[in-house]
Amino acid sequence: MAKLLAFVLCLAFSSCVSACPKLLYMAINYNTENNPADAQYWGKTVGVQGVFVNYLMTYWTTNVGATPNPLWKSARSFQQTYAKYGVTDNFIKVSIFSDLDWNNQKAINQYVTDFGNLAKLAKYAGFKGIALDLEPYNPAWGELAGGNSQTVQRAAQLIGRSMQQAYPGMTLIVLPDVVYEYSVTKDLILETGGYKLAVPFVRGLFQQPWKQVVMATEGTYRASPASIVHWVDVTYSNYKDMFKPGAFPFSVAPGIWPLGKSGSDKSPVMSVSQFQQNLATDYKVARSYVWIFGMGTAWQPDKYGPVAPDFLQYTNVVKNACVK
Repeated sequence: MAKLLAFVLCLAFSSCVSACPKLLYMAINYNTENNPADAQYWGKTVGVQGVFVNYLMTYWTTNVGATPNPLWKSARSFQQTYAKYGVTDNFIKVSIFSDLDWNNQKAINQYVTDFGNLAKLAKYAGFKGIALDLEPYNPAWGELAGGNSQTVQRAAQLIGRSMQQAYPGMTLIVLPDVVYEYSVTKDLILETGGYKLAVPFVRGLFQQPWKQVVMATEGTYRASPASIVHWVDVTYSNYKDMFKPGAFPFSVAPGIWPLGKSGSDKSPVMSVSQFQQNLATDYKVARSYVWIFGMGTAWQPDKYGPVAPDFLQYTNVVKNACVK
């Protein structure tokens, strides 16, 4: 309620609304969309200002190198090409696609080295920062991954320090809201172990003096406008005690899921009207970023077929959602 009142009061002063939050899309394939045609598509046809980039660092054990190499130069070319079409705020996204091991100090040291090197690459190439997707697609936060709160938090501090020192100006994005995810999965028997240790991991990450930290929510994907406001408020509350006030700017980026019911079904998840209302709400409550989740290739024609018949109406919503 307080945020809504503050927003309404802010509307009375043009300086408060001089800039819109930037819109990100998740995600694109670095290996197949590293060209001017795709950059123009995302910047001009879809109208986003940034993308999450998959497969630059596929696994936590992927080492991109400590000094400039062909991959670094290709990543810089990617960033420069996309920026020409207004897609400036790009993030290297790293997901958990292999088992993590918190009982193995050698493995932890490898994570620290790899994320430090990735931050060096991100700085060299001009990326805005790194996005850590902490969803346990493979065991990561309990059970087979081992470890405990203390060892995982300490490892996260080392990983965070390695990234922050390599790229002091980077923005760190974390997704999803692991505090919420743990609360809804803690009583379930999950092969991956759930999210229990993800909470101390994030707490450990937050011990660094980041330039900016963004928590990207998934609970807002298909929520009603009123529920979006609630979700964002709850997310701020979930993390207010994880870092010292003023340690770094912290904001919540609401996510939205308008198209693509599955990896091969590109039909709408919400109507154009719903998308318009929800995206407008997202922009009202966001401070820095809003992001679109695209299931599969719902926003692109490919082997699974063309985009939704009313696709242009969705891109029109994007382009008119927040006009400076």
